[in-house]
Amino acid sequence: MKWNSRQFVEAIGLSAVVLSLLLVAYEIRQANRIAVVNAEFELRSSYQATNIALLDNPDMVDFTIRLQTSGEQLEGPDKVRALAWTYIHLNGWVAMALAYENGVTTEETYGNILDNIEGAIGRSSPEMRAIWRTSIDSFPSLANTEIFQYANGVLDRLETAGSE
Repeated sequence: MKWNSRQFVEAIGLSAVVLSLLLVAYEIRQANRIAVVNAEFELRSSYQATNIALLDNPDMVDFTIRLQTSGEQLEGPDKVRALAWTYIHLNGWVAMALAYENGVTTEETYGNILDNIEGAIGRSSPEMRAIWRTSIDSFPSLANTEIFQYANGVLDRLETAGSE
């Protein structure tokens, strides 16, 4: 087959379009990978900041131990601190789940969220579990999210185990 100059120019143009599309696809993939890394870093940094703040404050360390072991009812400032503690966690979990649902974090990170829910609620005293329930129930618009359903499932399982 003999190519005339027009066919040759069209073939070069078509090749240029295909190469351009491949380059755009590569750039999009790279941008997505960068977004995932940035999201993972930000989410983990927020948890790290919470943990550092906890370690830097001996009173908060003692308070956290009480949340896990105490049989006493939390009232006044201690109840407010306990509610704030749960809200910090709930907001972090919702942000991480939202990032996962939108493909900005990995499945491994989502599994870490579920592990964190299990640990944070599972280590709580029965009194603190009631505060977890109150905190979760204070966000009715999130009641059907997988994260809140999982957290409620952990609480239900602990309550069932405690009543046996």
